[in-house]
Amino acid sequence: MNSSEVKRAMVPDVANKDSPLRFTCQPRLEQSSFIAGWTRDTGAISQLAADYLIKASGAGEFCQLEPAGFYPVGGVTVVDDVAQFPLSRFFCSESHSAVILRADEPQSNRYEFLNTALDLAQQYGKATGLYTINGIAALTAHTTPRRVFGVFNDMAMQRRLQELVPADTNWQGPPHVSTYLLWLAGQRHLPGVNLWVEVPFYLADHEDHQSVKAVVSLLSMMLGWELDLSELDRLAADQNGKLAALEDDPGIGEKIHALEEGLSLNRQEQMELKEAVGSALKGSS
Repeated sequence: MNSSEVKRAMVPDVANKDSPLRFTCQPRLEQSSFIAGWTRDTGAISQLAADYLIKASGAGEFCQLEPAGFYPVGGVTVVDDVAQFPLSRFFCSESHSAVILRADEPQSNRYEFLNTALDLAQQYGKATGLYTINGIAALTAHTTPRRVFGVFNDMAMQRRLQELVPADTNWQGPPHVSTYLLWLAGQRHLPGVNLWVEVPFYLADHEDHQSVKAVVSLLSMMLGWELDLSELDRLAADQNGKLAALEDDPGIGEKIHALEEGLSLNRQEQMELKEAVGSALKGSS
């Protein structure tokens, strides 16, 4: 990871001893976009998009938020026999004027966690806008274009997004940590938007690279970034190639075609499709 974008002047006293923030260096930004990505999101959208934006913008880590008080004591999870500890890390890209948060969703003291993140973004990043990335499961097929919806706290930003995406940008989703973060930003008069991208329900427990590309492409247009999306194209094409074989199975292909036509599937049909997709992706990994 390229950390040259962050000035390496050490700042051991930037945060007081009672603060959960632990700095390794201090960003030097006149203004920035504050982007928040969460791990373990639907379709791994938020995490993968944040990882891509960190890499593409050459962002370097400059701060961590201590987990104590925000995650349960036994908050360690095990994935593929590897312990996963809760992490909340902040990255800075001076070339793209961005502060990027990559974090596990807080399980306790959410408002303290989110206000601390906003304090950092505004004090050290001079944030002028908030952008969160989220996935939501939908009864759609992987062969159909992904739609991105927006939830706003600022009318000017809403009008700006409507110029880039089709209608239906007033979509309202279930309560989510991004919803709370957006509300808190609004209380500070910090314009913000929650970007929600549709994920075919049978990919909700997998990585949906097509949805990642859709939301990264939209966000890069909103921010005026010119990014090379060829890697995302490759990953999406690879996944679509693995799923294409499923359509040769008459029963599975019929369900996918029904979704393409906008038809619903009953619970049993949904479970059969999810299991088939899970087997196909696991078998080819």
